[in-house]
Order: sequence, then structure tokens, then C-alpha cells
Amino acid sequence: MSRFNIVLAIFVTMLEIAPRLALASPNDTEVNEYLQSELQHITTLSERSDVAGTRLYISASPVINSAIIWQADGKQRYPATAQVLHVMDQPVIAAEKRLKALAELAHPWRAEKADASGAELFYCYRTQQIICALLNVEQLAAVFSVSPDELNQQLTLADTEVLNRTWVVAALAILVISVSGVLFWRRQQPAKATQSLSQETGFRLGDLTIYPKQLRALRQDLAIDLTDRDVKLLRHFASHPCEVITKQELYDAAWGREFMPNSRALEQHIITLRKKLDPEKKLPPVIETVHGQGYRFSPPA
Repeated sequence: MSRFNIVLAIFVTMLEIAPRLALASPNDTEVNEYLQSELQHITTLSERSDVAGTRLYISASPVINSAIIWQADGKQRYPATAQVLHVMDQPVIAAEKRLKALAELAHPWRAEKADASGAELFYCYRTQQIICALLNVEQLAAVFSVSPDELNQQLTLADTEVLNRTWVVAALAILVISVSGVLFWRRQQPAKATQSLSQETGFRLGDLTIYPKQLRALRQDLAIDLTDRDVKLLRHFASHPCEVITKQELYDAAWGREFMPNSRALEQHIITLRKKLDPEKKLPPVIETVHGQGYRFSPPA
């Protein structure tokens, strides 16, 4: 097949998939993983009938302003209907009908602006139970170092209009060219990276080789810069292959006792580390979130 035909085939494929990409909901984004981990923890506290603990966790969260939980049969679990309504619960109780309608669209999640300002978002997550939360957009955006507008656009993307085909195709074409250039450049780098790193004895973790003294790692042809805390986390994962490691253990291994009780530092650090280990999201994921328990390093098969 000639180069022209190959380029033409790629262009036609882009033209066909562009509208679907424009409407795609970001089911696997790091933002969703972070939110769903938080909401899962709130659900777990609620299942223990720990009303005080549930409310304390929500009040300590900079991201979640209030939440409401329904069981699979539709019965409200939190806040308990028999109790006096707490001021923190008023926003979700007042919007109960709206949240139930939003929850019906959750597969497994759905978000929409709470009001025209976009300062708050309603976010519903469906598992065995349904939990809907009122989110502080500014605080959530700060966690991921994006603007509130970008975060709103990402989480409510399914409700936006389809982007113009021409612009989407042009953007995809630029992306293909850019990625091709990066891949070509990287093919020139592995020999140099391997040569310098091979002077130090590292330790293996799946398809990773970590060199602690140089704060570097190799994964296939990818040379990765690490922090001291990255190395501590990876070393702890290496000591417990394929095991579920609690957040407390990982905090102790990488932070010692320097973290605040309600800190989200670990979750944010894991997100950053995943990006380092697979910046182009083309390799098998290796750090797995085990909801309600912690994390597990699963080497590629």
C-alpha cells in the first residue's frame, strides 16, 4: 500500500471516529478515579452506620461539600431520614429529585453543574449503592492543577455539543504527527539512557528497573525521572509483589509520620507516578486501585 493510501485511510478513519471522540465521556480519567475512591470510602463508612464518622470525613474533605446515599432498593441510607437535618446535608436534600434523575443516567457516573456559575458540581456514582455529592469545583481543580473551567468541561463533556468535524480531525492529525515525532526521538534515546544507568545496580519491579541512587527508572524504552518518594513507594511495592497494600502502609513507607490524618497526598502522588510510568497511556497499567483497601502493583503478564 502506498504512503498516500495509508495517509488517506488514517484521515478517513479520523473523520469517522471524531464525532464519537468528541462525545466520549471520560470514564477512566484520573479525576473520576479520585472522586470514586473518595465516594467509595464515604459509602463504606455509611455501611457501618457510622454517621458521625461519615459526616466528619465529608466535612474534612476540601472537595466534597455534602453527599446523599441510597441503597439498591431506593431507601435513603445517608443522611438518615429519622434524624434532624444537619446544615451540611441541606443542599443535597433540597436537590433530591434532581439528584435521583441524575443518578438514573449514571453508568457508572454522571455529573452536571449545580448552577449556572459552575462553582459547584453534582456528581453521582452508581455501584451496589448510589451516592451523589455536591463538589467544590475550585478545590477539585486545584488537586489536579487545572482551571475550574477545564474541570467543568471534562466532567460535563457528555452534555456538550459535538465539536466541528474539521477542527477535531485537524487536532487529531496534529496529535498523530506529534506522537510520531516523539516516538522517533525516543527511539534514539534508549541506548544512552541504558548506558548511563547500567553503571548502577537497580532493582526490578515487573517491567521496571529502578535505580535509586540516580532517581531514575527504565521501562522498556522509556527513561523515567523519579523523586525520592517515588523510589520509596516502588521499593515497598517490590517488597510486596501483587499484594494489596493499605494506604497507611504506603504513607509510613514514603512519608513516615509527616502527613495529616485527612491528607490526600498519597492519592495525588499515585496519580503523578502513574503518569511517569506511562505518559502516553500505551502500556499496561501496573498500579491498581483496590477501592476501600489501598493499592496493588500488578506486573504486566
